[in-house]
Amino acid sequence: MHRRTKMICTIGPAVASFEKMLALIDAGMNVARLNFSHGAHADHQKSIDNLKKAREIKGLPLAIMLDTKGPEVRIGKMPEGGVELKAGQKVKLVKDGQGSEKQLPLLPAHIVDDLDVGVVVLIDDGYIASKVVEKAADHVVIEIENDGIVSSSKGVNIPHVDLSLPSLTEQDIADITFGADNGIDLIAASFVRTADDVLAIKSLLRNLGKSEILVIAKIESAMGVSNFDSILQVADGIMVARGDLGVEVPLTTVPMLQKMMIKKCYSSAKACITATQMLESMIHNPRPTRAEVSDVANAIYDSTSAVMLSGETAIGKYPIESAQMMHSIVVQAEHDFDYESFFTHDIHHEFNDISSSVALAAVKTSYSADAKALFTFTSSGYTARVMSRFRPRSPIIALTSNAKTYQQLAVNWGVVPALTKESKDVKDAFVHASCFAISHNKAEYGDLVVVTAGSSFGITGTTNTMIVRHIGDVLVRGHTGQGERIYGSIAIVLAKEEAVDTQGKIAVITCCESSTLEKLKGVKGIVLQNSIDDDGSKRRLEQFASENKVSYITRADGATSLLEDGQSVTLDPARGLVFKGSIPSDDEIVARVCQRT
Repeated sequence: MHRRTKMICTIGPAVASFEKMLALIDAGMNVARLNFSHGAHADHQKSIDNLKKAREIKGLPLAIMLDTKGPEVRIGKMPEGGVELKAGQKVKLVKDGQGSEKQLPLLPAHIVDDLDVGVVVLIDDGYIASKVVEKAADHVVIEIENDGIVSSSKGVNIPHVDLSLPSLTEQDIADITFGADNGIDLIAASFVRTADDVLAIKSLLRNLGKSEILVIAKIESAMGVSNFDSILQVADGIMVARGDLGVEVPLTTVPMLQKMMIKKCYSSAKACITATQMLESMIHNPRPTRAEVSDVANAIYDSTSAVMLSGETAIGKYPIESAQMMHSIVVQAEHDFDYESFFTHDIHHEFNDISSSVALAAVKTSYSADAKALFTFTSSGYTARVMSRFRPRSPIIALTSNAKTYQQLAVNWGVVPALTKESKDVKDAFVHASCFAISHNKAEYGDLVVVTAGSSFGITGTTNTMIVRHIGDVLVRGHTGQGERIYGSIAIVLAKEEAVDTQGKIAVITCCESSTLEKLKGVKGIVLQNSIDDDGSKRRLEQFASENKVSYITRADGATSLLEDGQSVTLDPARGLVFKGSIPSDDEIVARVCQRT
């Protein structure tokens, strides 16, 4: 079944082997996340090489995402086993030295200068809360609010304070340079506080000659929430990093913030990833909790672009089962989603650019024409992303000759990337897209599809054309009937008194009265061009066809004009279609479409 929401899996010791990576792809992984807070470059190099090999073997797009460590604040060196702190105890935060029950070293050291009396300091994901009660020249004093043990390298969150942290640390620069040299597709930028943090990474990528790499901003601080709109403007996507975010802001506000960020992302045609603790219990257990299942499903109902597994696949006991479970939950939730209602009521429909207007028209037409797929021919992936914002029911087949775009589109909702050689024109590209759609069970021969392209074909940013086409040589489209798929020649019967030889032929009639049927004895098939109000003709034809074992279709609008006497056609009652020529089998259908490529 076509899954629209994408799935991100974190690579770690539990799935480090090449075989496990293949299994994750089979389970539905679309994006592989490499967490550069852990592991050496040599370890990540091996993972990148294996992921590239795995996606090539599977013949599927798989984006590789580098997740930076970011400008973190942590506790420095503490005694082995840590120290226990009690509620009401006062402890110094110092710039250097060994930690003890009387003082805690803070890294980076200069952050101590940013702390004023009254500032809240949260240690170890907020499990130990404290507040600054005194400030001196080289340290501050905090009062512990609840018992806990503090050990080396524990994370520290300081909400609502503009900390003097760099946008890029030296480690981040080294990691991004390494990733860019090794062909990563996406960067998840940790602890983004302002738009400048994103622009700093984009500037680095430009200097490295790798500006095509997309930057996903992780929102995991109160400042990131405050500056969300400006961050979204410059980022290529957003990750709702609910772990640290739930420490920095009240936990009760996280669901609301998640919904807000997802909505603003799809309204801006940018991907939104919902992350952290989605199936956390599966790190240790083979089944998730009911609350976790509801959490994943509600992210789908919010219309998130992607959902992410972290420790579940990186270090869990059941990494493959976690991915399989995530896939199953998403598919079920998508089955319950009302796509047309979302398109009609939940999305803003006013645009200033031509590409967005064409994408809107294409999705709207896909509903009115009951199109089975949307084809978009793209170099940068922009049109596919714009189309994705509308969350269409039909799959978005994004045909591209750009290998980087092919991998990157793996993170976008509803987009099925297809890599092909460069097409000469729209007609050539349509053949390639049709072959891909049929070969990958995204559409069938005879299906109606909506195509977007540019009049200046192959030039980025020129999408200005929408085309509605059939896959294959469809002559007439009607309503489904009964009987087997048959091949024969056309005999058009325009009047009931007209004498027409219909023996062994496929008759085309405009009404179905008893006098008409008397002349159709020995007919092989019938194409009825009746109006929507003419139920009588339909009922009489159904009875006649059942008694005489005749194949038929109804409501074949325009059949008498579109078909010609003596024309060789295939009548397919199950699809309600009349095809040009003979189509003996489904294999022949695929061959007929794909041989033109």
